[in-house]
Amino acid sequence: MPRPRKNNPVPETTDNRSEANELASQATCKTRGEDDSAMDPALQEVIRAVTENLTKVFEDKLKHQIDPISRFMREYQEQLHSHEERITAAETRISDLEDGAAPIDNKIKSLEKRLKELEEHADDLENRGRRKNIRIIGLPEGKEGKLLNIEREKGVKVERAHRTAGRAPAHDQKPRPILVRLHNFRDKQRIMSAAWEKSKSNQPLKHGDATVMIFSDFSAAVVTKRKRFDEVKKRLKSAGAIYRMLYPAQLKVTLRGTTKIFQSPTEVERFLETLD
Repeated sequence: MPRPRKNNPVPETTDNRSEANELASQATCKTRGEDDSAMDPALQEVIRAVTENLTKVFEDKLKHQIDPISRFMREYQEQLHSHEERITAAETRISDLEDGAAPIDNKIKSLEKRLKELEEHADDLENRGRRKNIRIIGLPEGKEGKLLNIEREKGVKVERAHRTAGRAPAHDQKPRPILVRLHNFRDKQRIMSAAWEKSKSNQPLKHGDATVMIFSDFSAAVVTKRKRFDEVKKRLKSAGAIYRMLYPAQLKVTLRGTTKIFQSPTEVERFLETLD
């Protein structure tokens, strides 16, 4: 027996669905419009008032928070402006001082140069006044009388002679130097030449068991300059060199058949390095 055939529904087309959606949307909008128009005017007024109050509250709160920031920014700008004015004024003053200091610096340099020239001139005059003086180092205390016999025995004229200032040392201490001023510069030259020859021949002057050394008398400035050569003198002595100081503070060195004059200890050190 044949089965009855089912009636299948006709499927909706795309046009049908679009039409249905549009009708539904129109119905919704209509409903909303009807709701709005149907809203109680009193309720609308309440909503409006609440909205205004909330807006005012938010504005007040925001203003309350912004006002301190605004005040701070104004104060900061005022301080910044004040600092800028002070910095500008300070820069102006510094510039004026620098402009005024330039001639002062030049004047100071000129005065320093002049002062150095005067010091050198005064030192030269002092050493000229000492040119007839000799210093005797190592002569035992109490032997000065025998030394002064050279005036009668050798015809050397001594203007004055004395120990340098200070208390007499103990017996086991070094004797004080003797400062002798001769009447004639030629006598000093002869004495210094004899002392130099003794030193060069490794025959030191002796007074009993004491070794006596004779030096020219110089100002403190010249003595200081000459002391700078003390260390290199030791190296020269070890190298077998013959050396002597020249006025005011030059070192004349004879080594391995070569004679040189040096103005500073550094020059001597460089010379010795070339020999190593």
